[in-house]
Amino acid sequence: MEEKLIEVEVYTQFLYPGAILTGDGYDENGSKVIDKNVPLTIEKIRELIARGIKKIKYTRERPKVKKEVSKQIISDENYSKALEIIEFIQSSFKREGEKAKIPSKDLRSVAENFVSDIKSNSDAYLNLLELFDTNSLIFSHSVNVSTISMLLALSLKFEDEKVVQVGVSALLHDIGKAFISEEILNKPDKLTEEEWGIIKKHPLQAYQIVKDNPDFSKHTSLAILTHHEWYSGGGYPLGITHEKISPFAQIISIADVFDAATSEKPYKKAQTFEMAFNYIMENSGKKFNPNYAQVFLRDMAKKINEVPLYPVGSFVLLNTGEIAEVAGHRFNEYSLRPIINIFLRFDHTHKTHFHLKVPIQIDLEKDYSRSIIKRITDDSKINTFKNMIGRG
Repeated sequence: MEEKLIEVEVYTQFLYPGAILTGDGYDENGSKVIDKNVPLTIEKIRELIARGIKKIKYTRERPKVKKEVSKQIISDENYSKALEIIEFIQSSFKREGEKAKIPSKDLRSVAENFVSDIKSNSDAYLNLLELFDTNSLIFSHSVNVSTISMLLALSLKFEDEKVVQVGVSALLHDIGKAFISEEILNKPDKLTEEEWGIIKKHPLQAYQIVKDNPDFSKHTSLAILTHHEWYSGGGYPLGITHEKISPFAQIISIADVFDAATSEKPYKKAQTFEMAFNYIMENSGKKFNPNYAQVFLRDMAKKINEVPLYPVGSFVLLNTGEIAEVAGHRFNEYSLRPIINIFLRFDHTHKTHFHLKVPIQIDLEKDYSRSIIKRITDDSKINTFKNMIGRG
């Protein structure tokens, strides 16, 4: 099936030597000024600027998404604009170092567009971007973290201005990685202690870039600095606890981990949405602000997955080794802690399951000693379970 093409506008100020447009570029009058798939030179860029050309239009493939949804919150056009700006920022810092300028007005425009999309499409679902290739990892990840963070901030009843600031902060949260070599960022093997030390410097490097920039609030600079800190301590680069961690950072950290977990990288496979949601739940109060995590799990399971992870009638494996059928939900059908009927217990001594004639009903919202490890999707196992409980 042919990919949908969309028209994209890029400001000439965002062009840089070596940049490649995937479609022919046209000026405001419709004249072709850039050939597709040809690396731009500094001379070509200077020529366009000298001619007074401020914008270039070209067509590109629709951004790929991790999971198609019936109705998407963020428009393809706004996603593409965001990707263009993040790519420009990262490329600028790679070329010019800390002297590079951040297009703050354009970043804010991206965040405002996201807010507009979210409010206009309240009945839609978040279409998270998929990784195009290893070189675009930071671009798609930054945009995903921004959209998730803004959705969460709105669920937490942040006022619109703060939601925009959260979005801008999230778009910039990884700019420090522009100073890390691709060999380290995309290394397929385990990092050495020295390499890991380099990675852990990226929040501080990004903070140094934005902290004295009058275009960004103190909230933004602190969010960038502390987005890898853990709620109960043990994160980096400062090792502080939640009392000193920016509220923006506590939002961004949840979005950051969720998107990183569900993205395939050279050194790891992508986890399922279910696994990532469960990780957030298990680390609530440890790595993540428990109040923010609770709202994330309550609202984002629907917005990101669209359908319930554990619908009534599905079968699940628990951390105890027990197997259960989902019987209901105390709050809503998107809950990650449903009411379950355990019909297979696990004998840890003999490493085997045994069938209970009378299932044990547990409300996981009340029993926190148990948690769901995964939903069982193997058809042959499901048919066996249905026969066991008399529904085959």
